[in-house]
Amino acid sequence: MTGRRTLLLDTNIWLDYFLGWRDMSPTSRRLVELALNQDCTLAYAVSSAKDVFYIVTSEHKRLERAAEGSLGKGAVAAANAAAWGCVNALQEMACAVPLDHTDAWMASKQRVLHADFEDDLIIAAALRARADYLVTNDEGLLRHCPVAALDARDMVALLEAEGDASSGEAPRP
Repeated sequence: MTGRRTLLLDTNIWLDYFLGWRDMSPTSRRLVELALNQDCTLAYAVSSAKDVFYIVTSEHKRLERAAEGSLGKGAVAAANAAAWGCVNALQEMACAVPLDHTDAWMASKQRVLHADFEDDLIIAAALRARADYLVTNDEGLLRHCPVAALDARDMVALLEAEGDASSGEAPRP
C-alpha cells in the first residue's frame, strides 16, 4: 500500500472496542491494532464521542443495577470515569472529524438512501474526511452507504492481507 489510509470508524466500532463484552469487541480491537500498526489514520465523527460517552456510562450503570439491584453514588462516579477514559482514549488514537450545518444538510440528503440521521452524519463525516473507508457493523448502513464501506471483519481481513503482502509473508488462511 502506498500513502496513508484514512479509516473513519462508526460509533458501533468504537463501542465494540471499548466495551469488551460485546460480540464484535475482539474484531474491533484487532481492527484498531492493525490500523495503528500499519500507520493508518483513524477518524471518528465528532458526534460519536458524545454517543460513546453516553452509551459507555449507560452500559456500566445497567451492569451495576443488574449485579447489585441499585445504583449508588460510587457506581455512578465509576461509570462516568470509565466513559471519560474512553473519550480520552478515542481522542488520543483517532482524529475527530468536525460536523457543522453543511454536514447536517448533507446528512439530510442521504435520507433517500438511508433514513437514520445518525448514520447519515457518519456518512457526511466520511465525505468530509475523505476517508478511504467507512468501517461499520451496521448492516443497513453498509447496504446503503454511498462511500466505500466495510464491516470490521472485512476491514481486518484487508489489513491482514496487506500486512502479510508488505512483509513478504504468505497470506493467512
